[in-house]
Amino acid sequence: MNTGAAPSEDDLLVVKSGTTLPPNTKITPMLRQWLAAKAKAKDAILLFRMGDFYELFGDDARLAGGVLDLAVTSRDRDKGDGAMPMAGFPHTAAPGYIARLIAAGMKVAVCDQLEDPALAKGIVKRDVTRVVTPGMVLDDESLDARSNNFLVAVVTGAFDDGSDDKHRFGLAALDVSTGELLCTTASSEAALVDEVQRLAPRELVVDDALAQPLVARLVGDTRPGLPARRLERRTAPAKRRLVDALGAPDAWLLEAPHRPALLAAELALVYAEETGQGVLPKHLRSPVAFSLDERLLLDTTTRAHLELCGPSGDLRRPGTLLWHLDRTKTAAGGRRLLRLLLEPSASLVEIEGRQDRLAVLVDDAGLRARLLEQLTSLADVERLVARAANGRAGPRELWRLGQTLLRLPTIASLLFEHEPWALLLSPLGMSIEACSVVSEVLDRALVADAPQALGDEHVFREGYDLDLDALWLLTTDGQGAIAALEAKERDLTGIASLKIRFNNVFGYFIEVTKSHQAKVPARYVRKQTIANGERFITDELAALQEQVEGADSRRRRREAELFAALLQQVRDHARELSTLATFVADVDAVLSFAEVAVSDRCVRPAVLPKEKRCLVLDEARHPVVERLCRERGESYVPSTIELDGERQILVVTGPNMAGKSTLMRQVALCQLLAQAGAFVPAKTATLSLCDRIFTRVGAADDTATGRSTFMVEMTETSHILRGATPYSLVLLDEIGRGTSTFDGLAIAWAVAEHIHDAVHARTLFATHYHELTALSASLDRLKNVHVVVKEWGDDIVFVRSLADGPAGRSFGIQVARLAGLPVTVVARAREVLAHLEGDDIPAHAAPTKGLPRSQRRPSPTAPQMSLFGGAPAAEADVVVDDRLVKFAERVKAVDVNRLTPMQAMNVLAELVDQARKG
Repeated sequence: MNTGAAPSEDDLLVVKSGTTLPPNTKITPMLRQWLAAKAKAKDAILLFRMGDFYELFGDDARLAGGVLDLAVTSRDRDKGDGAMPMAGFPHTAAPGYIARLIAAGMKVAVCDQLEDPALAKGIVKRDVTRVVTPGMVLDDESLDARSNNFLVAVVTGAFDDGSDDKHRFGLAALDVSTGELLCTTASSEAALVDEVQRLAPRELVVDDALAQPLVARLVGDTRPGLPARRLERRTAPAKRRLVDALGAPDAWLLEAPHRPALLAAELALVYAEETGQGVLPKHLRSPVAFSLDERLLLDTTTRAHLELCGPSGDLRRPGTLLWHLDRTKTAAGGRRLLRLLLEPSASLVEIEGRQDRLAVLVDDAGLRARLLEQLTSLADVERLVARAANGRAGPRELWRLGQTLLRLPTIASLLFEHEPWALLLSPLGMSIEACSVVSEVLDRALVADAPQALGDEHVFREGYDLDLDALWLLTTDGQGAIAALEAKERDLTGIASLKIRFNNVFGYFIEVTKSHQAKVPARYVRKQTIANGERFITDELAALQEQVEGADSRRRRREAELFAALLQQVRDHARELSTLATFVADVDAVLSFAEVAVSDRCVRPAVLPKEKRCLVLDEARHPVVERLCRERGESYVPSTIELDGERQILVVTGPNMAGKSTLMRQVALCQLLAQAGAFVPAKTATLSLCDRIFTRVGAADDTATGRSTFMVEMTETSHILRGATPYSLVLLDEIGRGTSTFDGLAIAWAVAEHIHDAVHARTLFATHYHELTALSASLDRLKNVHVVVKEWGDDIVFVRSLADGPAGRSFGIQVARLAGLPVTVVARAREVLAHLEGDDIPAHAAPTKGLPRSQRRPSPTAPQMSLFGGAPAAEADVVVDDRLVKFAERVKAVDVNRLTPMQAMNVLAELVDQARKG
């Protein structure tokens, strides 16, 4: 770079590119071209096309080389640290390498050659043709076929047009691979974070006004090995430009309080336009609104505790609800099913409509069979339309799209005769018509199993375009014409060894050896002398060469024109095709519900308004556990549960392994399935709508944040108590187990009282604190139930049915014996238990609120029993030992918070010595 006062154009270009070049780097025309491309995507890894390779330079080579396991070298190795790092890979391998960079959360810019190097005059023209980010990707290699790939945009701020705290945050979720744009508002940070975590976006674009702690919560866990979530910060747009260009959004979004949602959509679209080099993707649909108030909300903890699906990358992990329910035949159907489970409805009209459509399929086995036949092996229309509309689809993909579109009207006609489905199909007339038009064109145009790309193979059917047919004939027959001319010249000249050959310098030529030079006719024009002969050209051969070579290039141009016209056909009808594809995805998801409902003997639940606050499940079953039991040859014992205004809280007691946690989860899953519009595994079911399901199940610490098991438990419990309403369903399993017995009992007692008196949520409260069963005497809407266990000598049998009343005891020692604890340990445990059961819990530690006065105990006078010294002595028999008193005083005098490690060792040695001396 120049060091003078006036920077050169090259110096300015280096600055604009955001690149630091090694000292004394010469700016060549090629490097200048690379810097210009880098200036257009300075925050991206730039893939620079050079011949058959994509090359990376500078910091890009170092960063990408580590991710892609590429060897990083340099062209001028003699310069040492002053050399420009470089790496590269074949252009044919680009999709896989780009996918790996995207998976690492990187942004990738692709700089392609814009002209044929053989025809270029000087340096080949190059420019950035696309920018790929984790949230703006269309390539199959970077997408999970059965889950959405969302880019989420979030805005916040004060608005002067009627928005309020209830709509404090605007959120938009854009899936460019399907064309969907979803919008909503959130009233609190907690609600916003829960919704972002549910959407599981690959990329976030957030308003600069968002506080950094909130942004960190939105980004989520960033530990190594977890999927990266890329973050972009932008200034929120003040006006709508791109949103309105997509067409009229939902009326809900046009109401003044929901303005933040549309501005979030604008922010997402602006980012999409940036990454599209100033062009918005052609297939995007107008924004669709959804209200969090019309959803059954499930926070991250609840989704994990209920095991609805596995983590990203393993969503259908065995043992999850999604694994059990997913019998979809298409990728789009799998995506739709996942969303139905993660965002159940809270709208009675929507739920009953889906139940009506499901009932049609459950009752008609023949219809299910015909639909399964049509859905099997369907291509992913939503994503193929997106690729075609943006010029990214090849001939094979377009052929598969056409074959799939041929079936969609058939699927619609199978369902149109059934009223619940006809109501959904009625507005789709234009989509079905567009589907028929496009499928007919594609089927007429493309050969079966068309090649992956335009090139040397036939793409279009014979007869589709007469000009193309003629060019193909010239191209294919050209070689035959050359051979015929060669045979003709041999006869005319009498030179048996005469050959017509081809190279890239001269094209076609006649080659004659030296021994036959005398026979060469005068009409032959000499082109080149070689070691063993001469090369010639004739007017006839030149004309034939022009005809053959021109035919091939004209044929390629004509194919490109015809293929571009097919892509335009898809682009012109992209929205209609995507709309119909979304309908078929819903058919596939509901059909999956139907298949499970039939095989699992599920029943249509009666869903009531939320004000009824009712949940009655007769002989309900846990769908996943029941399937696992069947696979082991075991039977599942159903349970009957009733929660209503008179039975608001059920305290569930019983030993470990008896099935308390499974029972609680099955209640939540039945509620969730009912609001997803599915049938539930029960004999009969009546449920009112819930606004939220909360769970506090299991015990685990959080090493990433340094929180102990008890801290995690208390944090989750606090979240429940603050967020639950009278219309929520709460599952609490073993609250207070992570601390001392009396502290845990006190916390569990207080939580139960608070839910009863203040929250009023329907609650299942599993516990081993049998003292909690006494609450039923003072809390009129709290009832006791227990999981039945039968004793057989020293053994127990888990009956797993549910009965009213508290459990007689916990059977913990029997369970420990079943687990294989040594006989001596079990025997000693029985002895200790006998002592403990004979000794009252100190009354000062037992909760008394809620107990009848006759059950409240006075302050105790008996000391606590020693576990190892037998029964405690009566107070009058206690003998005071002066040596023990002095020992205790010495211990009390130690301030452990101020001891150094060495001082602590000295004190410990002193105390040990004192104890040994007695």
